[in-house]
Amino acid sequence: MSLEKRLSASFDDSINASQLEAARGASIRNVEAPKNLSKPSDPPGCCACFAPLPEPTEVDVVLIGAGVMSATVGLMLKELEPSWKCVMFERLHAVAEESSNGFNNAGTGHAGFMEPNYTKEVNNPDGSLKTVTTDKVIHVCEQFLSSRQYWEYLVRKGHLPDPDTFIHQTNHIALGIGKDQCEFIKKRYEAMKPNPLFSSMEIAMPNEIEKQKKWAPLILKGRDPSEPTCMTKISHGTDVDFGTLTKSKVKAFMKLGGDLRLFTTVTGLKKEADGRWLVTSKTQAAGKGVNKVRAKFVFAGAGGWALIMLQKAGISQVRGYMALPVTGDWAVCQNPKVVAQHKVKVYAPGAPGAPPMSMPHLDYRTICGKEALLFGPFGSITLKFLRFGSVFDALKALKPHNLFPTIQALSKNLSLAVMLMKDVFKSGHGKLMDIRHYYPEADPEDWTLIPAGVRAQIIKRDTKTGWGMLQFGTEVVHNEEGTIVGLLGASPGASTCVSIALDTLQKCFGKKPEFKKWEPKLKEMIPTWTTDGFAGDLKDCSQRVVDGLYTKTGKGLKVYP
Repeated sequence: MSLEKRLSASFDDSINASQLEAARGASIRNVEAPKNLSKPSDPPGCCACFAPLPEPTEVDVVLIGAGVMSATVGLMLKELEPSWKCVMFERLHAVAEESSNGFNNAGTGHAGFMEPNYTKEVNNPDGSLKTVTTDKVIHVCEQFLSSRQYWEYLVRKGHLPDPDTFIHQTNHIALGIGKDQCEFIKKRYEAMKPNPLFSSMEIAMPNEIEKQKKWAPLILKGRDPSEPTCMTKISHGTDVDFGTLTKSKVKAFMKLGGDLRLFTTVTGLKKEADGRWLVTSKTQAAGKGVNKVRAKFVFAGAGGWALIMLQKAGISQVRGYMALPVTGDWAVCQNPKVVAQHKVKVYAPGAPGAPPMSMPHLDYRTICGKEALLFGPFGSITLKFLRFGSVFDALKALKPHNLFPTIQALSKNLSLAVMLMKDVFKSGHGKLMDIRHYYPEADPEDWTLIPAGVRAQIIKRDTKTGWGMLQFGTEVVHNEEGTIVGLLGASPGASTCVSIALDTLQKCFGKKPEFKKWEPKLKEMIPTWTTDGFAGDLKDCSQRVVDGLYTKTGKGLKVYP
């Protein structure tokens, strides 16, 4: 019998026999369903929506959102308190589908090795560049070292899979194009090189073209030789697939007894008389679809929606806060021949006044095992706080207490809005020219435009002037009792997830008896962590300690150069 005949079926075939008999009944078997002996009062059929609300389930911890932050905080708490009942609510079909998704972020292990926005220019009286500041870049690097320590610990304990699935060694290169940017790169090198964190930094001066070609051949290929370029390189850089990392953390969270609920939207947060939180959620259920849990601690790691969650909770600490959601596009190259020539990450200074998340960069990426190059992002403004959010998100978050700070912040950043709108209306040819600023011989047919994630930047009152300001960075906002906390803001985001988790635990549990019990375990997770400093900072930043951290975490995560 031929394959075609075996795959085909006539009208008389048994699989088509149902058509010979008229359909009867409304249930699968045309018989009554068995009686529900445990819940005999359930309203039948369409009346289920009128069922009384279920009694709240008692839990210890609620995590809102299933991104890298909730995954990190949830996994830490399950290790610190194995008996605690922890439930994670995610409105989408899977974890890590918003900002943590591999294609919704830069995938850079932000350590300050190449990001120009972490080193602020300091000018001479005549306006020439004198040096750059290093306090921010040191802080960011120390925070990422905390992340590396924790991930290495999780791999060693078997909570994370082979590091090759989520992190890869990738040289980080800071690029200067033109005389002014070359001078900036040189001053940046001079300021950072003496610090043990950056002692391995190398520089390729404008006259060292062959060295630059060896480091980043695509950048030099086809470039006008009269245009000076300068580069620094650090080989301890990494590319991180935060989507895969988050999924692995959530899997470990569930393995330790954590409860993940997908397709579940948190719709209400109410503080009860005893200090616990009544958390209401909604699902597309066969019944009423409304569930309630009563929790001792709530963490809102829901991206831009964290602001809305804190507003629902009604805590005073969130008054005056608003968010400016920024989105954009990536240009993706999947041509294996091109990708093979650029297995590095390259950042260069952006336009004056450009926000940190819009600093252009040409990155080698490995996402779910797929190698590609990403360029961008091309910025844009949206009203959504999440990529899969609602166009009414910003309107929902706008309240009388944050209206004037929002107006003041936006009025001072009109040039930013103009710059983002220029990117919105930029043609395909215009975007290609931006790519060619980095990669002069870029073929337009190699580059596909895809949407990037949404970053809800913080708008808040300046503590000095009282006026509204736009703040680029992340901020942990919690109530006085430390029973509810939310993460607001973005960059550097996922790279500092471990430091932010530590900061959350210290702020919310630091004065509670259980925290003292946690200290030895936290020290095991992140050996450099101390209680008498800011979460993520290194108390001892000697060359010996730094080299030891790079070596231990590098070998444990298979990213040692």
